[in-house]
Amino acid sequence: MKKIIVLLLLIVTLTNEGWAQKLIGQVSKNSVAVGEPFQISFSLSASGTDLRIPRLKENFDIYQGPFNSSTMIDDNGVVKQSFSMMYVIGAKKEGKFTIGPATVNVNGATIQSNVITIEVNKGAANSTTGNRQNNPSSSASKAAGDNLIFLSEPSKTKVYVGEELTILHKLLYRVDILNFSVSKMPAMDGCFVQDGKANSQPTTEVYDGNNYMAGEIKKTHVIPQRSGKIVIEPMEANLVVRQQSSRRPRDIFEQLMGGGYEEARYKLKSKAITIEVLPLPEENKPANFSGAVGNYTIKASLSKDKVKANEAINLTIAVSGKGNIKLIDPLKINFPEDFETYDPKVTQGSNTADGLTGTKTFDYLIIPRHEGDYKIDHLDFSYFDPVKKEYVVLPSPEFTIHVEKGDPNDANAHIYTPQNKEELKVLGDDIRYIKTNKPEFKSTEDHFYGSLAFYTALLLPLLGFIGFVIIRKKNIEMNSDVVALKERKATKMARKRLVAAEQHLKTSNKEQFYIEISQALYGYVSDKLNISFANLTKENIVNTLETKGAKEETIQNLIATIDTCEYARYAPNAVSGDLGTIYNNTVELITKLENEIK
Repeated sequence: MKKIIVLLLLIVTLTNEGWAQKLIGQVSKNSVAVGEPFQISFSLSASGTDLRIPRLKENFDIYQGPFNSSTMIDDNGVVKQSFSMMYVIGAKKEGKFTIGPATVNVNGATIQSNVITIEVNKGAANSTTGNRQNNPSSSASKAAGDNLIFLSEPSKTKVYVGEELTILHKLLYRVDILNFSVSKMPAMDGCFVQDGKANSQPTTEVYDGNNYMAGEIKKTHVIPQRSGKIVIEPMEANLVVRQQSSRRPRDIFEQLMGGGYEEARYKLKSKAITIEVLPLPEENKPANFSGAVGNYTIKASLSKDKVKANEAINLTIAVSGKGNIKLIDPLKINFPEDFETYDPKVTQGSNTADGLTGTKTFDYLIIPRHEGDYKIDHLDFSYFDPVKKEYVVLPSPEFTIHVEKGDPNDANAHIYTPQNKEELKVLGDDIRYIKTNKPEFKSTEDHFYGSLAFYTALLLPLLGFIGFVIIRKKNIEMNSDVVALKERKATKMARKRLVAAEQHLKTSNKEQFYIEISQALYGYVSDKLNISFANLTKENIVNTLETKGAKEETIQNLIATIDTCEYARYAPNAVSGDLGTIYNNTVELITKLENEIK
């Protein structure tokens, strides 16, 4: 027994010494079929920074990952660290592919991993690629069937044309959801659609006798605009869940990461919805019906009923209620012919918390041009009530307006001139349309040929061509200087990375957030300072920034931010702090460098 113990200690010692400061790349299999998932991992038996893996997306699809793990062991007072990063990938096509080395910085020195060769054949595994991407494991398929349900629930499936219904899209789940995104919104042809306010707080719900957590994804108010059957297509979504794995951990790294849990990706699709839309009945339809469906009230008011000629009056009609209020057209009002009228000013206030409710106001501006007594009547408003299944006519009051003779010295006392003769209505046979503007005369000897405009039009193409050549030459000279070009585009490329980081910030995806922030800073410094990625070390960054005149405080903040991002990439659970603060500090940091670098 003693000899066995001594032999084991000797093996462990030799193994630790052999692994010291080594970066090892390995795959679960070197011969695979097209689309067949296999694992690739990079393990570092030391403490390092700036781990960069080779490009995989060119020849491989990444199904899962990266999965990171790190360990720290106290060996007789000596702390030893190790790190591992793993992906699940699949080849896109047949052939023999070489995966280049990964690199990492250990104590100021760059260490490379070994080169990996993969032989990809055309095999039976190719026919199951699509299924494998959607269901990464046999337990994943079971989890999707039992623990994830995507529902689209309509408030009703039989409505009238113009009647509102609500469609609620929600997710029932019994697993941990790490990421959720809608990949396809349902098409709703032939319908007016307005988004409602979904409940942002998860609730509990019983479905088919099982308890689920329920999250409302989207709430939509739909108003069909034609009769017949309308099919509302399914909504599709992509999910990443954390679930129990049926296999045992492969190594100590996976055991430390959580043992029997794994991440799985799914594509969910709700069922299509068929809505039967009935036409509005023709029986008892009012002559002034304009398509309003729902339940409404109307209120009409006049700003004043006694005015002088040429003074303006406002007639305000407010329609309130629940239904297709946004689709209600202005009322057709038969104003007296002596009134000058304009299209109404339309304002609307709506509330989608409990269906499409609100108020739509039509403000008509009218100007009486002659004295006398006038009436405004027939303001009846009609709508179809889908609950009562009948038309409702709301009566409106009759307005009487007394118009006195206007002041002839008033600036507003002018004769109205319509835009064209068709707008003029002859009120009597003694007054006809009179042309009031002064005529314009042109000499018959004036010709375009030989004029200043002629020679200007002749020279414009030549001047435009010369300008194009000058600008083109200047652009070629500017783009020929590669260093200056990269320097000019440094801020633009950094902003693109920051936009991607902001998206991950909104979804609380820490790992991808730190990756984008790190790449934004490294890419900006590389382009701005003209340092290749191979020589992009912290020492070179600091020395070059000092030479360029950057402030010491700015340089220290840059290095600190880079260290935080790198540490977060390899040990995301060990980093705390507000992601929004880190994002704002990065934006401010790039702005300061842009102003300080000479």
